[in-house]
Amino acid sequence: MKRLVLILLCALLALPFGCAGEKSGGAPAAETPADRPDAAAETGGTVGDLSFDTVTLYGEPISAEIVKGYDLVIVNYWAEWCGPCVGELGELERIRQEYPNVLILGVLTGTDGVDLAKATLERAGVTYPTLEPSGSLIAMSRRSQYIPATYFFNGDGVEIGSEVIGAQDYEGWKATVEGLLP
Repeated sequence: MKRLVLILLCALLALPFGCAGEKSGGAPAAETPADRPDAAAETGGTVGDLSFDTVTLYGEPISAEIVKGYDLVIVNYWAEWCGPCVGELGELERIRQEYPNVLILGVLTGTDGVDLAKATLERAGVTYPTLEPSGSLIAMSRRSQYIPATYFFNGDGVEIGSEVIGAQDYEGWKATVEGLLP
């Protein structure tokens, strides 16, 4: 009995830190147009390890060229149905405001709809670009089966540091950012 309680307690403690790559209820995450195999071939902008030419959720074109000149680039994969993902959106926005030479790029994965995702971003006060995955962003999303998943790059598009799997609070993000800044 004690063993069962311990197992259940451990499982409950793991819940707030991340979501598996499926919606609750076991249904696979919805496929976006950028998840198609042919979408990876539609890359134009390449900077270092980053290669993408896509649009934001608001239809604005964006490519890997955007990373040039930043001290640190944070690429955060999230979904609107993932509680920990949504919970850290405001924390990442706060980092964006506090560190002007840090670029944050959200990448929406497994969505039920762009309108729902945009409403989630607006409620969280997010102003950094959130992208539809394409090119190297698709390959990077497949490196982990959990979200949120966050990767770091320098202004030359070269991956640095270790990825962060799971959500962090503001203090955790601040420590991560300061540990990666030159």
